Amino acid sequence: MIADRIRAKGKEGIAATTMALLLSSGLSGMPAAAQQGGFFTPPSGCAAFLTVQSRSCYVSHFWTCEADPAGHHWRIGIGEDGPFSLSYTDSEFRWLRSYDLRDGGESVLVEPEEDPASLTELFETGTDSMVYTIIEEGPNGRQQRDYVGFDALTGDSVMVDGHLLQITSFSYEYETGFGPRRVSGNQFVSEDWRLFFGGTETVTTPDGGTFEGNYSPMEFAEPGEDGFLSMTPIYDCGNTMSGLFDEDQAQGG
Repeated sequence: MIADRIRAKGKEGIAATTMALLLSSGLSGMPAAAQQGGFFTPPSGCAAFLTVQSRSCYVSHFWTCEADPAGHHWRIGIGEDGPFSLSYTDSEFRWLRSYDLRDGGESVLVEPEEDPASLTELFETGTDSMVYTIIEEGPNGRQQRDYVGFDALTGDSVMVDGHLLQITSFSYEYETGFGPRRVSGNQFVSEDWRLFFGGTETVTTPDGGTFEGNYSPMEFAEPGEDGFLSMTPIYDCGNTMSGLFDEDQAQGG
């Protein structure tokens, strides 16, 4: 099982041990066939609370850990070819850490931010601006990405699998060294769970190219419900490549 050997050690420790165990267990490289019928097991001392089946052949699981501050949670993203991302966010949906489970890359939020993301501000005022920096370390070395963006409630909402989600518009960009990379579109946010979910988005690359994606949630499963912690994505599989989209696009926020 994935997490029986993990011992929670606070924000830094649990991040390191969770990442190390996921990689050493071989989970990050499991072929699609091995995922069929399997179920994810969160780390020891942690409890999963939600599974989300989304468009573009993508399923994710959310969990909290006893050693973490209240409101902090983890998420693993699983595509047709297996797990590809792990992220750690707080109650305001600030991206504290994220990991690429395929190439071993790690991204860390530089704190304090100039203008931190805030779900509280979004729900109270209808809009939230953000200016923050992420340090990425991976196969291509160490890179700094300076993000500028916003989330805004459109005033519209939708019921998805019995759960009320508010619809947002959003846009953010960061400089790549070859020009800005921009992402914009619509996402979904739950006030009950205090979570963002992906939606329909357009990415504009530094060379002016564009591509679109749809990572909208289709089904939710909580503990005891069918599909909870399933490792098998079920929507749009076979005609998309989950490895092409960014983790922040798929998760939302």
